[in-house]
Amino acid sequence: MNASKPFQKSRIFFPGLIYLGVFMFCIALIQPGSAAIFSQDGTEIPGAHLIETMNNATNVSPTPFPIQFFYNTHCGSCQAAIQYLDKFSTNHTDIRVEYHDLFNSTENSTQYNEYKTRFNKKDIHYPVIFMGNVAIMESGDITTYTEPLTLWYQANAKKDPLAGLFSWINTGQKET
Repeated sequence: MNASKPFQKSRIFFPGLIYLGVFMFCIALIQPGSAAIFSQDGTEIPGAHLIETMNNATNVSPTPFPIQFFYNTHCGSCQAAIQYLDKFSTNHTDIRVEYHDLFNSTENSTQYNEYKTRFNKKDIHYPVIFMGNVAIMESGDITTYTEPLTLWYQANAKKDPLAGLFSWINTGQKET
């Protein structure tokens, strides 16, 4: 009987190793997430250093607005971003947010793919906003960093007189 006890322990131990091995294999298959904030050249911008990065940027878009927001109506995490941007628009009436629902819209999907190309990233997913030379993905980062980035652009973006003229011509309104 003593000889069978070590055998029983190894039978219990062996399935545990199999489960551990399968778990480690699954972990190895998980790809690391892509950057949630990045510049137009595809460079990741750590959220904690967003404003510092913008202050050191040499190529800042003079026309960061309107904010381009891409989402899907059937995306659960997109709903939080939609609610935030609706409230943001109410609080910042001078900033326009253009909503692009990707569900069943070839036009919006084409525009979304153009932004992916322009921002040198193929792994962009929704929800995502594009503001000037910066993109912010994921609801949590959109709700955290949209307003600070907007305020930074309002205070620091170089004014392009031709952009103001074209805006005035296109909307038929006077530039203030």
